[in-house]
Amino acid sequence: MPLQHRRMAQAQNLIMLQKQDFHSILQQRRKALRLTQEQLAQRMNVSPQAVSKWEKSSYPDAEQLPRLAAALNISLDALFGLPAPDAEGSDPVQAVSRALHSLPPQARPELVERLWYAVFCAYLPAAEAAPQKLNRQFERETYALLHTDYEIALARLNPDQRFCFYIEKPAHGMAAYLQDTERICRMLKTLADEDAIRIVRYIAGCSRNKLFFVDKLAAKLSIPVEKVQTVMNRLDRFGLVWRMAADSESEPIIMYGYTHHPAVAGILVLAQSICNYLQFCDPKADYYVYGTMQDRTQGNADKVPEVSNWDTDIF
Repeated sequence: MPLQHRRMAQAQNLIMLQKQDFHSILQQRRKALRLTQEQLAQRMNVSPQAVSKWEKSSYPDAEQLPRLAAALNISLDALFGLPAPDAEGSDPVQAVSRALHSLPPQARPELVERLWYAVFCAYLPAAEAAPQKLNRQFERETYALLHTDYEIALARLNPDQRFCFYIEKPAHGMAAYLQDTERICRMLKTLADEDAIRIVRYIAGCSRNKLFFVDKLAAKLSIPVEKVQTVMNRLDRFGLVWRMAADSESEPIIMYGYTHHPAVAGILVLAQSICNYLQFCDPKADYYVYGTMQDRTQGNADKVPEVSNWDTDIF
């Protein structure tokens, strides 16, 4: 039997097995992608009425099913409510893990960047498919922005500074994350000091497990010893440096090691990035109703009302 005929026979068998599931799955998947019936019809080159009938009672022709699954970025099995034939082999987490392990360490950031960019693009209703590679020819500062009621993320795409910042938004709002505002203020006040940033830049720019003396740091950076000691004490309280005491004939000599905590670099890079207004987002997925700190379990009680006379008000 020719391959096309086998596929048609398989599609017909799927229809017979899953008549009760196809219509609801099709409608749910279309809405999940934020596609209208008209938009899906354009992708399929059919009329909106045909899509409407598919979601109610009828079925596409067998040769249209692969195109429909591709338009919805879903497998035929999933479209008809059937489990994947090889659930373990189709696990996207396992696929990413295998792909990363197959690359040399220096090549992995490129794949991670492409994956994050594909994640952002997947939220766009008009995205036909995730891009295979990032645009390396950005002529202006460009960001990818993702904001829904369930997550926020920001990625900078330009080659001179690349990052991705992602946070899940709990049902009770992200305010739940901010449990110790006093320590947060202390941290921000410390990093707001130019000398503190110079110290962090220097010790973070050294190799792992290197130890530092306060007086040597002060001399190298031309910062008063008392100021360096204050900054190192604060970083010690935050757990960003650790101290050791070396025995001596007089009194112990204190040395400091830097933890190289990734969050510190992240804070400084994000601060640098958001100093200017974000003008260009590519792509931008912006589907939220609730504020970042808002508790959505209580409903959207403070929704801003529409202005009734907006169109009629003349200046």
